[in-house]
Parts: sequence; structure tokens; C-alpha cells
Amino acid sequence: MSYFAAGGSVGFFIAPALVTPALDTLGMSATALFIPPAVLMGFVLLRHHNRTSDTAVTRVRRQGKDRPGRFAALTAVEIVRSTISTGLNTFIALYWIRHLDASSSLGGLALTLELGGGVAGTLLGGRLADRIGMVRTVQIGNAAMLPALWLMLICDDKYAALPLALLVGLISNIPFAVLIKLGQDYLPSRPGTAAGVTLGLAMSAGGLFMPLLGLIATHYGPRGALAVLATVPVLAILLSTFLREPVQEEPAPAEDTSLAT
Repeated sequence: MSYFAAGGSVGFFIAPALVTPALDTLGMSATALFIPPAVLMGFVLLRHHNRTSDTAVTRVRRQGKDRPGRFAALTAVEIVRSTISTGLNTFIALYWIRHLDASSSLGGLALTLELGGGVAGTLLGGRLADRIGMVRTVQIGNAAMLPALWLMLICDDKYAALPLALLVGLISNIPFAVLIKLGQDYLPSRPGTAAGVTLGLAMSAGGLFMPLLGLIATHYGPRGALAVLATVPVLAILLSTFLREPVQEEPAPAEDTSLAT
């Protein structure tokens, strides 16, 4: 799951490095340059879909009891974490430009490092979950966000803070793929629904709170918005105490449908 999630995050990681120079050079009209790659990938996916549409689909039945209460707690954790992630992606470049007096290119680099750290953190989270368990990995990742965010805000040097942006991205994404897998284990009879909810919320739920953070940034600057985000992990830490490691149940023995000879 961590490899899958990290692969999906590579585009977010590369985008600022490509878009920022283009916008600096050509202005907003440069966004038209990114339409052809999107159309090209649309054709690639459509061709792949047509090639595999006739393939027989096997329905896999998952064993185990659904835990909707624990899934609700996990969903709450996802919403809080999505708010932090979306807020960082929205304000970190502005923080470098407005507060640290950096150029837009350096602000784009800070965002690129933060997103690149997220890819590495996703892979690291998968390794940690294999060793120490999924719930403990989520709890460690949530707890580590507090010092990482405040350490970045304390540093007032626009160059020295760049590695801290990388660190923030790495730590904040440690639970990303683990939460998706944990959601499937909490709803074993509906793995597709569980993955859709957890992954969908991770990518979108934080947007609901961006107008509020934008209002804070209007009055107190991007640093004010990031300072608010730096306190939000406390809520994620508290909510993650309701998570429990899923119990693996023995699957029912398969019926022998072979014909006697």
C-alpha cells in the first residue's frame, strides 16, 4: 500500500518544480502548457481500460467482522490530517515568500521539498508498520508532527529552513498509506469503500477548512495560518488513541467443489 500511495504522490512532488519556473517566465498563460500532458495520459488510461475491459473480474470475499466505530475514529483522524496536509501545501510557499522574504522560485523549492519528503515518508510509514504495527505507526507520525512543524516555524533563515520543510513533509506523511490499509482492515467486507473513503478524505477533506485558514492568513499572514496548523496535530494525537490494531481472523476453509472420479 505504501508503494501504491507513494507512486500516486510523485506527480504532486514534481509539479511545483515544473510549474513555478513556467509561471515566473510566461505568467498565468503558462498553465496551458500542462494541458497536453493531461490529455495524453487520458488517452493512455483509456487505451489501457479498453484493453482490459474484457478480462474476467474475480470477486474477492474478505473475511472478518466490520468495525464501524473504529472506522469512524479513523475517518476523524483522516480529516484532521487532511487539514494539515492541505494547509501546508497551500501556505508553505507563501510563508517563504512573505515571511522569509524569499523569491517565488525558492518558495516553490520549499513546496517541492515538502511534497518530496511526503513521498519518502509514505514509504517509511509502510516499513514502520511492518515492524511495529499500523496503529503505533499512525500514533508516532501524528505525535512527531508537533515538533517538526514548530521547528520549521522557529527557523527564520530561508535557506536553513529548507531541510526542515523536507522533514515536515516526511513526518506528516508517515501515516498516509497506513491509514488506508487500516481502514480496509476495519471494514473487511467493504475494502473498496474503505479505501475510497480514507484516500478520498486524505486528498479532499482539508479543503473545507481552507477558507478559514485563508481568513487567518489575511489578518496574520501565512505564518499565522501555519502556526494554527502546528497546533492541530494535538487533535490527531487524541483521536488516534481510539484506534486499535485489527485482529486477524482465520479465514473459513474453502469448500471442495471438485468432482469425484
